[in-house]
Amino acid sequence: MSDNTQPSRAVSHAPRFISLRWRLTYPLAIVLLLIAMPGAYALTRNLSGGFAVAEDNALLQNSQAVANRTVKLYERLRAEAQRVAFTAGIPEAIRAQQQPSLQAMLESLAATANLDSLIIADAAGLEVTGLLRVETADFADYSVSTNTNLSAAPPIQQILGGQITASGILRTFEGLLLVVAVPINFEAQLSGVAIVGQRLDTMLAELQAGEVTDMTLYAEAGEILQTTFEIQDNTLSALALDAALLNQILNAGDSVKGGLTINDVPQRIVYMPLIFGEQAVGVMSIALANTVPYATEIGRQATALFAATLAGSAVIAGFIAVSVMVNRTDRVTATVTALARGQTASRTGMKAVDEVGKMGAAVDVLADVIQEREDKFRTLLRRERRERTYLLSVLESLPDGVIVQDKDGQIVVINEHARQLPELDALIRQPAFMGMSSAGVSGAALAPGIYTLGNPQQLEHAGKILNAQAAALMSSAQQRLGTVIIVRDVTADVQQAQAREQLLKQLSDDIQRPLAGLAQSGAQRSQLPVQEFAREISRHAAALQKMIVDMRELTLYSRLEAQQKQRPLQIETLVWAVANDWRQIAQAANLKLQIDIGKSGLAVLGDESRLRLAIGNVVDNAIKYTLPGGAVSLEIKDEVNGAVYLRVRDNGVGIATADMKHLFVPFYRGNPVTPDGHAIRVPGMGQGLAVAKQIIEAHGGILRVKSKAGIGTAVYIALPVTAGVGFTLPGMSDAIPDGATVMLPDNVDIETLWKK
Repeated sequence: MSDNTQPSRAVSHAPRFISLRWRLTYPLAIVLLLIAMPGAYALTRNLSGGFAVAEDNALLQNSQAVANRTVKLYERLRAEAQRVAFTAGIPEAIRAQQQPSLQAMLESLAATANLDSLIIADAAGLEVTGLLRVETADFADYSVSTNTNLSAAPPIQQILGGQITASGILRTFEGLLLVVAVPINFEAQLSGVAIVGQRLDTMLAELQAGEVTDMTLYAEAGEILQTTFEIQDNTLSALALDAALLNQILNAGDSVKGGLTINDVPQRIVYMPLIFGEQAVGVMSIALANTVPYATEIGRQATALFAATLAGSAVIAGFIAVSVMVNRTDRVTATVTALARGQTASRTGMKAVDEVGKMGAAVDVLADVIQEREDKFRTLLRRERRERTYLLSVLESLPDGVIVQDKDGQIVVINEHARQLPELDALIRQPAFMGMSSAGVSGAALAPGIYTLGNPQQLEHAGKILNAQAAALMSSAQQRLGTVIIVRDVTADVQQAQAREQLLKQLSDDIQRPLAGLAQSGAQRSQLPVQEFAREISRHAAALQKMIVDMRELTLYSRLEAQQKQRPLQIETLVWAVANDWRQIAQAANLKLQIDIGKSGLAVLGDESRLRLAIGNVVDNAIKYTLPGGAVSLEIKDEVNGAVYLRVRDNGVGIATADMKHLFVPFYRGNPVTPDGHAIRVPGMGQGLAVAKQIIEAHGGILRVKSKAGIGTAVYIALPVTAGVGFTLPGMSDAIPDGATVMLPDNVDIETLWKK
């Protein structure tokens, strides 16, 4: 006895949820209040005693920060100079002295990098184009200068002397610039110098970076170039450096401390060389006001209490900020929970102003994508239902039974006509029926993605005659999806066709037998007139026999019969077969027969015997109405718009204009005449072209005739081609079959008379 009972599971409870407010925010806020306020009070009292030491440390830290910012400024200017030097088109513009195009490129580069100055000099140090930012209260733009001789400037001299990078101070009409210069090469030769600079006032502002320190910049000779101090009467004299201190700073290669009183305020000062790149271009001083705010014990107490209050306020503000942040995360959590429950309209409504807002906005975007995909899925589902309903209605409207199987052979769709077939289950289990869908090799392409499986099968089942055709359903990746089988009850059609066939056969026998006996009796007579009469009877008997065959085609053949007997045919093989059928007849009539294969490898789906009959009728007409010594051409043209074109043309007597409109009327015969006016009499009843046209159109093709009396006739046949998928077309030998063929005479200009 099998035990199907499931083991009992311990009841699991969801972990108890405790908000971060109680886990972290509230306890942390209380602890910080208890620690921060007393700590700030004690720390502030102790800090006042060592404030002077702190000022020295702050000054040194500021000086180090300024030095680091100086290095970054140099790296930025050098990078911009190199970018200019390597910009495509600049070396060529310098070499060609194309100042307008060079100015346009430099303005774009300068504006993009927000440069104060950008100058291009040629290999002789002569300014080609220079840009310098000009600023007023309500205006900012670049002024343009040219042809200034910069060869005496140290940075340009160093580059012209072979250095790859140089820096220094350059004087312009707008003031002093701290510049970096790099060479511009063209075809491995120096073609110019790119100079990128920044004004000293903006440079000091950038190096100062909002610090409470003041800065002063000196030239290598000690001249004051720029300062951030407010200029008063004795400011410059107080900032001046004597020669000894200047040499000490430049030779020390490091900072030198000092003290000065500037504008009645004592200052702690650090002097250091201004290293820009790999060379010193001047001296820089950094000053910090020497003030001690804690002059008295009362001041120290007040400052300590203020610091404690400030620390407590900071803790409370932090608590409020954290609470607000937790509230916002709760909004995100609530929205995600609602989306998980299927409430796709839920949104946080948050903007990406911070990390939490960015997360909320991302959740909203995700919700929009989910809703959009859900809407698309609903639309596709409705469309799939409509298409399925439409497909089922189409299948139900078909006159044939339709059975659709998947790749495993299971029936997935069957229409009402198939259900009404007698003993359907037994029919499906027939080996012949099952073998149709299990074929391993597909045949010709009937439509995109639909390929035949074998030839149509005629099955006898439950007293019925059924015609069945299987086709493979293929995906775009040539993967088999399933099989569709079309079944039609053709019992009545087959019985009717057999009755007509028997009637025509009996008619043929009844006519042929006495004529044949009469011809045989005449041939046995020795008299020449009697033998000639017998031959004439035989010829007319053969023509009468062909008339009966043509009548049979007119009465019996249809598109359905063409489809039932169709198979892949190589068109050139078909043409050679027709040529071999009629070659001896053409030779007997003293005519030349030409076969012209314009393109090989084309295939059609068709009934071979009927197509040979149709094309043969056209060739028969060409032979009948071409005088001895003429020529008949059977040609295969190229494929055009999915159809292969055949042409049968001759240089015979042609067709009169009055007869053209009756060509395809059964039993109509025109009155062809030779060029000298003699009527042409040939056996026949005027059914050949009508039969040919009926057979070609039953194969989905077209037959057209163009002719000109006295010159010749051309018959055009178009048949739909099929893709040779799943079967190998029979190969053609390089040798021409037995029977010589020749070209049409050069003086026969058929192409100019009839165009497609």
